[in-house]
Amino acid sequence: MNLGLLIGLWLGALQMQGTELPFRFEIAKHDNKPVMIIYNANERIECDEITMKGDSLFVTLPLYNSEFRLKAGQNRLEGVWINKARNTPVSIPFHATRGILQRFPFTNENALPQNINGRWETWFDSGTADSSLGIGIFESNGGLVTGTFLTASGDHRFLEGILDGDSLKLSVFDGAHAWLYLAKIKGDQMEGIHYSGLSYQGKFTAKRNEAIQLRDPEAISSASGTINFSLPDPDSNFVSFNDPKHRQKVKIIQILGTWCPNCMDETKFLDSVYAARKEEGLEIFGLAFERSENFTTAAANVRRMKTRLEVDYPVLIAGVARKGEVEKVLPAVKNFFSYPTTIFIDRKGNVVKVHAGFSGPATGEAWLKYQQDFRRTLDRLLR
Repeated sequence: MNLGLLIGLWLGALQMQGTELPFRFEIAKHDNKPVMIIYNANERIECDEITMKGDSLFVTLPLYNSEFRLKAGQNRLEGVWINKARNTPVSIPFHATRGILQRFPFTNENALPQNINGRWETWFDSGTADSSLGIGIFESNGGLVTGTFLTASGDHRFLEGILDGDSLKLSVFDGAHAWLYLAKIKGDQMEGIHYSGLSYQGKFTAKRNEAIQLRDPEAISSASGTINFSLPDPDSNFVSFNDPKHRQKVKIIQILGTWCPNCMDETKFLDSVYAARKEEGLEIFGLAFERSENFTTAAANVRRMKTRLEVDYPVLIAGVARKGEVEKVLPAVKNFFSYPTTIFIDRKGNVVKVHAGFSGPATGEAWLKYQQDFRRTLDRLLR
């Protein structure tokens, strides 16, 4: 296959639940090697593990244990995206067309524009026992929309789409999330459907509410009593929380999974903090709860994450991401709610704060506030 025939901008589409989830990507050449660059609003995901055999193209995502297996034709790619993060891999049909730049087509160009900018009180799975609160934060420019949904467990990351008359169309694909949102807007009200992968489909409703706030992320989970663990790193070397070399240090415990995009966003942030402040007496321990129960598989996922993100602090294999597992490893933790969760411990070994969820770079002001609160806490503990 001639790489030159693939270079350019593409519009990809995952075929799921009778509809399509579109996203933009580019195939380019870096150092004479092919790369796929996936775009979601301001996010840029570079996939540099690409194998070409005949008319076949195999693309491994940098994180989340997923890949594309594709056949190339004239300005066309056909194949599947395979998500291998779970014990049973999920395969979703995929196709892409070269040279189309618009994520969603406009079909109501003569319709009066709706005003979507601002904060929207959003209820996911509305009308069911699983109903949960989120906050939609959107910004539109000439019908093009970016934004996200804030929730207590984390944000929905970099959403991109259009406002087509009274129709809102948003999507995100990052190698783990394959999420599509289709909604109708009437004044200050919104009704829509959220699609995820091959199986989840849930209704959501929203209304404009600039004052809406989520629960305090520091009041959801707690920790009391003594924290102690000894867990293996990806090379089976055990790391003890109460090792004498960690005494009199400020400690942060990060509860994460390599399958969790919000966790990966937090990991990048925590590693930058660790690099800047470890000489002041800061230790960070990542405790990974993986989707696979197989240690070798879990260790490979953690090792890959550490390499790709250049993580300097230890990330340990803590267990499986299922209900009750965090409390088994950390009995001091009460009401564990979400990945990621971050525990702050002072130099005397006292838990001073437990922060559930993560508001990442896609959330604008919430991301700035998270960083400010984090650094304010750390300044107090390290002084």
